[in-house]
Amino acid sequence: MSNRTQTRSNGRPQSRSDNAREANFQAGRALSELIRTTLGPKGMDKMITTDEGEILVTNNGSSILNRIDVRHPAASVIAELAHQQNERVSDGTTTVVVLAGELLSNAERLIETGVHPTKITRGYSLAASRAVETLEENTVTVDPENETHLRDVCTTVITGRWDEPSKNFLADRAIETLEAVRDGRSVNLEKVTRKSLPGGSYYDSRVVFGLAIDVAESSTTFVSPDEYLPNVFEPATVAIVDGQLTIESAKGQGTVSVTSPEQLAEFREHEQETYRTYADVIAGTGADVVFCQKSIDDPVRYLLARNGVLAVERTRRDELHELERTTGARAVANVTELSSDDTGVAKRIEREPVGSTELAIVTAEEPSDGTDGQTGADHVSLILRGGTEHVAEETKRIVDDCLLVLKLVIEEGSVLPGGGAIEMEIARELREYAPTLAGHEQLAVEAFGDALETIPRTIAESAGMDPIDAIAELRTRHGNGSSSVGIDATDSSIRDTTQAGVIEPLSIKKQAIAGAMEAATVLIRIDDVITASRKDDHHDASHDHDHDHGPGGFVESTGGLPWAVGHSQGHSH
Repeated sequence: MSNRTQTRSNGRPQSRSDNAREANFQAGRALSELIRTTLGPKGMDKMITTDEGEILVTNNGSSILNRIDVRHPAASVIAELAHQQNERVSDGTTTVVVLAGELLSNAERLIETGVHPTKITRGYSLAASRAVETLEENTVTVDPENETHLRDVCTTVITGRWDEPSKNFLADRAIETLEAVRDGRSVNLEKVTRKSLPGGSYYDSRVVFGLAIDVAESSTTFVSPDEYLPNVFEPATVAIVDGQLTIESAKGQGTVSVTSPEQLAEFREHEQETYRTYADVIAGTGADVVFCQKSIDDPVRYLLARNGVLAVERTRRDELHELERTTGARAVANVTELSSDDTGVAKRIEREPVGSTELAIVTAEEPSDGTDGQTGADHVSLILRGGTEHVAEETKRIVDDCLLVLKLVIEEGSVLPGGGAIEMEIARELREYAPTLAGHEQLAVEAFGDALETIPRTIAESAGMDPIDAIAELRTRHGNGSSSVGIDATDSSIRDTTQAGVIEPLSIKKQAIAGAMEAATVLIRIDDVITASRKDDHHDASHDHDHDHGPGGFVESTGGLPWAVGHSQGHSH
């Protein structure tokens, strides 16, 4: 075959497995290179366009990878790696993809010099384990009560074209939100609703201690006649009906036969009596506002309005649960079972137009300071603004990242020096560790360290610094024991990043290093790509396959990432 007659630059024949591996490496590196320049506080932006004419400008690696069509299997492995990173720790997607791509590049160079892929994967595994140990040795304890530390974490997360006042404003909104729902070192982000609304500056963003319902988005509708009721209730007693306020018909029966005027009058009287019962029960509880999960018939709306009750229909079930937390009300399925014991209280309920959107804002009391034994708000909403829909969504994405990273920091209580400092320290440690190993594994360990240096090199490049000079100085200073020295991209300097407030959560780095190593080793071990058809489309289901499967028919897994399928033991092929 022609692919067996090709030769490499070193004179060694290039086999079919070399071709397959090289194609995989190229695909993984191409995806890595695509987003590499977005890394760092001053990373460049990417413009993404769609066939429908939509335009997105972002420097968020996760947003980019979610929107591009990745078809090559090896590139899909890297894309899935980014997805797993985002799902587990919410940040570090660009770092993990860039690191995986660099590990593949270094592995390819080692293979060309004759190092066997098994030796490389073994060395990478040893290096990753040693890297995690180094991470834990270089952690810095964070006081979760110190807002300066929390703000430093947020401003490190916020990258791109945001200036210092904008960073601080968004960081403060994220901290305000998190402080409202935390209880000691426990943070429950399920208590946070985020709404991005175009039409206004992001300085118009605010935190609401309660629930903000986007009326258009949730299909929620104010159905009380406007002329009867105000737009604001302060305070407000709230009732919640997890059902409908309509006349129920027998199941499977859509019509009622009326054979005489008397029957028609009786039927109408029955309807009116049912509607009056609904309205009287709700009004009898002292409710000012009733939220209904389904529809409300017109007669009920008017009767409730006459009793001074604002009716809100088609509220999503998840928002009903949030209303329960916010107000302390308890939803009932049957309105006739509603009592005053089921109602809750809101500090304020109002209908508020925000840009082109109408909100229903249910404000609760602000969080307790803990003196009464209770801490944390029951629900908090972030109303995030932007001049355009894109800016509003970008603001929401940034604040989401801040909230998730703050949660990690508070629950873990420790951080790492940022700006590439920890990567340089691990690289230094791996160069000292490599000579203690016998065989080619030490080359792979050194290659792992070289790959880690891509992170500070890229940050320096994005900040307009000379990357060669930056890496040389960082190596010197880390060699002299300055383990927290990295790149402060704000002023393009090399300094102690912990003192400069450039810090990152431990779990993000742990996940990035472990994930990049696993993805790289999976691709390194592949020596061929086979296109296969589904056998079960052509064979009888009772065919006795000759394969060894795990319990219940599952293929045994390595326990790594989803694509890392274990090598079967004892296949009879």
